[in-house]
Amino acid sequence: MEDTSKRILSRRQLLAGAGAATATGLTGCLGQFTGTTSQTSEDVTLKARHFATSGVEKFYEKHAAKFEEETGISVEIETMGWGNAKQKQLNSITSRDGPDVEEIASTWMPQQVQSDAWMDLNELDVSLDGVYDQPTNVAQHDGITAGFPWFWGPRGHLVHQGMLDEAGISEQPSSWDQLVEQSKQFKESFPDKHLFGLPGANNWAVTQYYAMFVWQAGGKLLSGDKSEAVFNSEEAVEALNFYKDLATKHEVAPKASAEWDGPARDSAFINKRIAGTWSSLNTVDKVVSEGDATRDSMAVYKPPAGPNGQSATFYGVNLVGIHPWTDYPDEAAKWLKYLMKPAVNADIASMTGFLPTIKSGFDQEQFSGPLYQTFADEVLPGAKTFPQVIGWGEVEGTIKNAVTDVLTKGVSGDWSEGDTQAALDKAVQQANNVLSEN
Repeated sequence: MEDTSKRILSRRQLLAGAGAATATGLTGCLGQFTGTTSQTSEDVTLKARHFATSGVEKFYEKHAAKFEEETGISVEIETMGWGNAKQKQLNSITSRDGPDVEEIASTWMPQQVQSDAWMDLNELDVSLDGVYDQPTNVAQHDGITAGFPWFWGPRGHLVHQGMLDEAGISEQPSSWDQLVEQSKQFKESFPDKHLFGLPGANNWAVTQYYAMFVWQAGGKLLSGDKSEAVFNSEEAVEALNFYKDLATKHEVAPKASAEWDGPARDSAFINKRIAGTWSSLNTVDKVVSEGDATRDSMAVYKPPAGPNGQSATFYGVNLVGIHPWTDYPDEAAKWLKYLMKPAVNADIASMTGFLPTIKSGFDQEQFSGPLYQTFADEVLPGAKTFPQVIGWGEVEGTIKNAVTDVLTKGVSGDWSEGDTQAALDKAVQQANNVLSEN
């Protein structure tokens, strides 16, 4: 995959390099940072590396300058594409050389912590007080606090409320059964549309949606001690069958949705071919900008509960940590503390389309609307994420193969009783082989 890495220079460096035209146009391979000269504590340049998430560059343009004005410390950022990020980080960890501060993918973190890639923030007097419990639990791994969770993206049950009102549906679906019943009512008003729809077999996040169904059904992905895969339990089988049946047996979702990728789902939701979906709040911005919906015409609820009576949703989270080879741990700690200011945390969340991890971030103006407050009050308490174990990427791959197999067979008519159990049994065996090796 093409390396989409970019470098952005701090305000001080841009000014200092005004006489050299090439200084403002630097691009190239990540890991090739400019050299550091002898600097005082008030003339330090921190090197930071982040994933190429939309909005991160704009955030740095604004806040690196503010941080420099406050502290005299400048921050230089490079961004990296997801396709080569893992290898770039591995190269830096192996050589013990690279950025001072770097973004952490939560699923890669266990292996990196084992490789001594991150300083313990507790030793730098960086506290996660005020951060939501779920992302805090991710940050605290193997006895250390590896990073600050700087934004997260839980999925809510997003709907075109106007369509539901027209169909006479006045309340959120509290259970899987009620979702199915509401679909029948919805069809009376919109016979050519569907109440709900999720991405399916061709979406990279299909495992995340499956995990939501498993948790809602009362199941788990791994055993309590995280040593064994258990996503072939009765609850997990029921979860995958319901995922499949939404688009087949129950017709709650379009039949084609069983094989949708993300853009196909987005198109259906934007154009109101489906009235609801599970997604993060940045989907609302996309629907409003590309369709005829307004923020006032949309609503968010917590996802419905499964047979165990509990609502649950998936969240992804990225963190920012400090590498132990940095020459400037104290200055890097100051940068993280700056990022943890509620107004600053709200800014990064707003600019990237995600949510603040600092609880008081929801008190900021950007997150004062009813959609955000409902998210904070109803959706976030049920948010869960994947287990933090070495080898999770391979385990997730076995889950994805099983889920896509069942969804594809379901929509093609090739599925038969016992296929779901067999697919999950095979995946569990493969997953346990991975877990036993780590």
